[in-house]
Amino acid sequence: MSSVTGDSNGTSNAPQDVINEFWNTLITKKPSRVTKVFPPSLYANLLPPPRKSGVIKGQNAAESYEAAAQECRARVKRIMRECRRTNAKFTDPDFDITDQPTNCLEGLMRWYRDFDPPSAAGAVSPGRLGSALRTLMQAEVLCPDAAPFQLKQTADVLLNSQTNFTDQGPQSCHRIDWVFDAPKFEVDGFSSSDVVQDANGDCWFIAAVVTICSNPYLIQKVCVGRDEECGVYGFVFYRDGEWIWTVVDDNLFLAKPDFDERGDTYDPTGIKETRYKKSHQTGSEALYFAFCAHENETWLPLLEKAYAKVHGDYNAISGGISGEAVEDLTGGVTSKILTDRILSKERLWKELTEVNKDFLFSASSPGAYGDDSDARRGLAFSHAYSVIKAVEEESEDGKTKHRLVLIRNPWGKRANAAMGEWTGPWSDGSAEWGPYWMQKLGHKFGDDGLFWMSYEDLLKRFDLLDRTRLFDHTWTVVQQWTNVAVGWVTGFMNTKFSVEIKKKGLTVFQLCQEKDTEEGDYIVRVRGAWFGNRSISAEVDVEPGLYEVVPKLVARREADSPDVHEVVTKVAERNPQKL
Repeated sequence: MSSVTGDSNGTSNAPQDVINEFWNTLITKKPSRVTKVFPPSLYANLLPPPRKSGVIKGQNAAESYEAAAQECRARVKRIMRECRRTNAKFTDPDFDITDQPTNCLEGLMRWYRDFDPPSAAGAVSPGRLGSALRTLMQAEVLCPDAAPFQLKQTADVLLNSQTNFTDQGPQSCHRIDWVFDAPKFEVDGFSSSDVVQDANGDCWFIAAVVTICSNPYLIQKVCVGRDEECGVYGFVFYRDGEWIWTVVDDNLFLAKPDFDERGDTYDPTGIKETRYKKSHQTGSEALYFAFCAHENETWLPLLEKAYAKVHGDYNAISGGISGEAVEDLTGGVTSKILTDRILSKERLWKELTEVNKDFLFSASSPGAYGDDSDARRGLAFSHAYSVIKAVEEESEDGKTKHRLVLIRNPWGKRANAAMGEWTGPWSDGSAEWGPYWMQKLGHKFGDDGLFWMSYEDLLKRFDLLDRTRLFDHTWTVVQQWTNVAVGWVTGFMNTKFSVEIKKKGLTVFQLCQEKDTEEGDYIVRVRGAWFGNRSISAEVDVEPGLYEVVPKLVARREADSPDVHEVVTKVAERNPQKL
């Protein structure tokens, strides 16, 4: 290229200078958090403090948790005192589902529909499309054997729209003492059999809850403080490398509207209203989102509400990776195991037998694609399951050993056409069962979401296992955060982490996802999966010394996603509190 260009003043610039000037406007000069787009003067006292840089010393893995738990308990006690002083139940001003239901249900991006609204002519609403899908399903034209799905949400996706709970979602909300006859936070302790997923698409989170319920100590660590009379509940979660806490009130969404929601109904004796409330608005099954199997147990919907709050809303937790939810609930580190790439099945089996001790496992079924027409065998497509236990037992004649895995579906029961539970060998009612095995494994047949399968079938029928390593007081945890500009050309970055190891032993590194290989020597290299890119980890035995962790980031532009500055510009005026 030999031409030159001129500006409005008549001066000429070399073509390369013009190109450089163009790119200069698009490249971040100083990488920082997305909250930098907010006006500093307005949000100076509200934004989180900047993360520390430089040398960071390790701390006991339990210290961060204890600090968050103590702060949470202290906040619960302060709220209790205030409630008794004012003679009023606690209402969470930051997540008030009564006064601001839409903010608690939907994401910020619902306003983005207004930026480029569809033309009125010929527009199809999600509600109308959902009704059409329902008609096709009832006529068994559309996926007659499929597991139940949310028609409204599916219609939203097909129309490239955002999930909207306001049309066919929660119809009312009430406090726990209004919904339950004899409410108790937990009945006979926490158990995986307590858990039932309902309307929200958060099977990934519910499966994680089922997983940690197999070790009651883990779920007790999350639920740290409460006062059921005042209606305040405190929880802790692990976010961005540290434990955080939150509190919620006891208002919950219900699936059915109030008796007189749509106008006055002649009911002079009140009998109709009493019967309606008993049938539709009483007990666990009256709730719209997740609920406990016991009609008066309340811990699960409150935990789910707290998890939705720390993510911003219920819609934010509709869809995710089960292993990431286990990390949030335990502070552990999750690694993904693709079942078709396992090198040593013996090594994996040994780790599976340590479930609920050193590790937690969840399993994900493949989607509705691929060449294996036998892949389902009762298992729901693209669904997260929890691994409860793994055992190796001898047959009754002592001649054979069987490796078996107990798994639970977070639905808590089968769906239409018996979907959701394994129907192959070792499933309920299969030929493998007899009095010996029923007693040996303590198993009972039932529509409870629990089923056994062989280790071989586990690896064949599930394409992904999430393995979470748990950290106790014997582990030392160090975290260091930094801001970096993502290069347009992929390569290892100049920014790197230096880690000094003073004692020989197993070390776990957790870092952002890396996808491509690099020539050269390395101690350990980690490649990311093609999904779930929040974090990536590696475990390696190392000698004392100074080590470097060199990240590689791959930039990928989401062309269909709105720019941050555009969202802030449009939404800040309408809904600043949601921002």
